[in-house]
Amino acid sequence: MKIVFLVIAVFSSIITFAQTQEATTAEGKTVILYNDGTWEYKTDAVEDVKVEPTSISNDVNAEGEMTEVYFSTSDRLDRFFSNPKNKIRGKAKCFIVNGQSKIEFMWETYLGDGNRYFGYLKEGTLVTLKLKDNKEVQLTLGENINTDAREKYHVTIFTGTANVTNEQVALLVQYPVETITVEWKKKPEEYKAENTNYFRSEFVKLLK
Repeated sequence: MKIVFLVIAVFSSIITFAQTQEATTAEGKTVILYNDGTWEYKTDAVEDVKVEPTSISNDVNAEGEMTEVYFSTSDRLDRFFSNPKNKIRGKAKCFIVNGQSKIEFMWETYLGDGNRYFGYLKEGTLVTLKLKDNKEVQLTLGENINTDAREKYHVTIFTGTANVTNEQVALLVQYPVETITVEWKKKPEEYKAENTNYFRSEFVKLLK
C-alpha cells in the first residue's frame, strides 16, 4: 500500500511540474506562466497564410490596435536606474492605407527626460526586426516622428511610422519576431520580443 501511495505521489508531482498557468495583466492581456520562471503572451493560433509580394490590392484599407510587443530592460537606462525606470515598453500598430502596409511604433519610458538617454527620435531611424530562421526585416521611420517628454508625469513617449513592403509583409506573416533593434541616436539597443506572433496574427487579420 505504501508503494502504491508513493507511485501516486511521484506521478502527481510530475503532472504538476508539467502544467502551466495563465494570468491576466493589468492591460487585460493573457500570459502563460511556466514553472521555470519564464512567461510569454498567449496568442491565438496563427493561420498558415502565404502572402505573395504583389497580393495587396491598392483598395485595401485596414487598421489594427496599438499592442505591447515587449517590456524590457534598457542596457543604457540600467546603468543609471533600477526597476521600473530602467525599463522601456515597446508597442506597435499595423495598418494598411490604400494598399500600403505600415507599422507605427511607440516606445515608453518612466523618465520625464528620456530623450536625454536615447536622443530625439528622427526621420531615417532604423528599426530591425530579427525573425526566426535568421530572417530579417529592416524598416525606416519616415512618418509621424515625435519625441514627447512629459517631465510632469515622469514619462517620455517616442513614436514613428515606417512603410512595409509587400515582401516584408510576407516575411512577417511567415516568421515570428525574436528581437527588435532600434538605432537610437545615442546608441542602438536590441530588445527581446515577448509577443512574438503579434505581427503575424495582425497582418493576417488585416489582409482577410
